[in-house]
Amino acid sequence: MINKVLCIDDDQITLVLCEMVIKKAGFANEVFTAKNGKEGLAWFSAYFSKNNKSEKQDPPQLILLDLNMPVMNGWDFLEDYLMKYSDRLPDTKVVIISSTVNPEDFSRANRYEIVIDFINKPLTTEGLEELMQHEQLAPYF
Repeated sequence: MINKVLCIDDDQITLVLCEMVIKKAGFANEVFTAKNGKEGLAWFSAYFSKNNKSEKQDPPQLILLDLNMPVMNGWDFLEDYLMKYSDRLPDTKVVIISSTVNPEDFSRANRYEIVIDFINKPLTTEGLEELMQHEQLAPYF
C-alpha cells in the first residue's frame, strides 16, 4: 500500500471522491489535498520546512494531478515541482487525472519522465486497481 498520496484538483467534490475511492480501494494510508498547483507547491514547501526541523515525515509516493485549474494549472505545477523538489524526491511519481480530451495534453504528459500515467476523471476503484499493477507502483502493493 502507498503510504501517502497528494491529490491536486480545484474541484472540492473531486477531492472528496478521490479520498473516498483511495481509502475504499486500500490504495493509500493517507490522502492529502490541494486546490490548485500553488497550494500543491506550498504543501511541499511546508513538508521540507518541517523535515528541516527534525520532524521527519515520509513524502507522498504519488501525486494525482488535475491539469485545468485556476491560480496555477497542472502544467505550471509540474514545471515548478521539477525545478524545486523532484531531485529531492526521486521516488515520488505523478499521475495526471483529468477530463481533457485534447491529444496535445496526452502527448505533453509523455514528455515528463515523472508522469507515469494519465487517467480520465472520475477516479474509480478500477482505475486504482490498474495503477496498482503499474510497474513503478506495483512494489507498494
